[in-house]
Amino acid sequence: MAYIKSKLSSQPAVNIPYWFITDYMPKALSGDLKVYLYLFALSHNPDGIRISLEEVSRKLDMLYSELLQALRHWHKKKVLCFEETSSDEFYLEFYLDKPETIQKIQIAPSVAPVQVATKPAFSKTLISQSRPEYSTEEINVYMKDSTEVTNLFKIAEQYLGRLLTMTDQKILFSFYDWLHMPFDLIEFLLENCAGKSMHYIEKVAISWVDEGILTVAQAKEKAAQNKTYYKILSALGCSKTNVTEVERECIDKWIKTYNLNIDIILEACKRTVMQTSKPSLNYTDRILTSWYKDGVKCFDDIIALDKARESKRAIEQNGQYIPKPAPPKVTKFTNIYTHNRDFDELEKLEREYIERTLKGGN
Repeated sequence: MAYIKSKLSSQPAVNIPYWFITDYMPKALSGDLKVYLYLFALSHNPDGIRISLEEVSRKLDMLYSELLQALRHWHKKKVLCFEETSSDEFYLEFYLDKPETIQKIQIAPSVAPVQVATKPAFSKTLISQSRPEYSTEEINVYMKDSTEVTNLFKIAEQYLGRLLTMTDQKILFSFYDWLHMPFDLIEFLLENCAGKSMHYIEKVAISWVDEGILTVAQAKEKAAQNKTYYKILSALGCSKTNVTEVERECIDKWIKTYNLNIDIILEACKRTVMQTSKPSLNYTDRILTSWYKDGVKCFDDIIALDKARESKRAIEQNGQYIPKPAPPKVTKFTNIYTHNRDFDELEKLEREYIERTLKGGN
């Protein structure tokens, strides 16, 4: 069991360094801040203390791994010194001077104001840049202490149609503990992604948090928007499980900038497939841009444009359309001298010659 032992002279209050409040506290995460303040206060307890790190994590309502991660964070910022001196010993000291003025302190457990000893009961895995690695013991503790976590796992099994593995439980728990998603939002996520893999569900959860989706109402709005994207892409013949940023921007232009309703967009998709026999977002964009410039607001406007084009085509086919005359053809014989003859007169002379020949040549 890892313990902190501290004993200092009596003080009526804890004096937090001014530089910490002005330079570090404003940018600190809430979890990191409460670890610093709580352990700083414990280190100034006039009666001395003996408390395990596991108990500290429970007091602060956080994971043991989060506690270690916070201490490592402040060590990196040089507001305290937190070092592992052996496989089961730690050294912890709070600095009262601003980090820029502190010389590197040699680790000396014998003079440390706060010592942490004994190998911890829980894993010392630090929170990674992505999802934390929770131990089985941590998951079991939360299942025992929280009925909401237990109910979440049962609901997940219903939507997934199978029993959860330990990896599934860790991923689901991370939505609540790491991403700070409320339980009703996680339940809606499972409902919205029923039948999908846990890896896919995790990607959706992270994307929601990145986009600031923290309530069920926001998630429903997002789901409806995605449904529109998928419907349009499906009309183009695209079977996809995610929408790229380029596709999203193009479709948003049709809906938000051009203010075209879904029926008009789907009609453009239909014509794209008929003309190109393949998905082409650019071809659809040209159709819709043309309609937008022509003032198309409803399906009747498209019919009117089609009739106008058919009328123009009919006029051209009936010969009423007079094309521009082609320039005269020039050959290399244009400079040869020719006689201007009357072919009717020649034909008359030929007939008279034939008649005289038949009458005896006179």
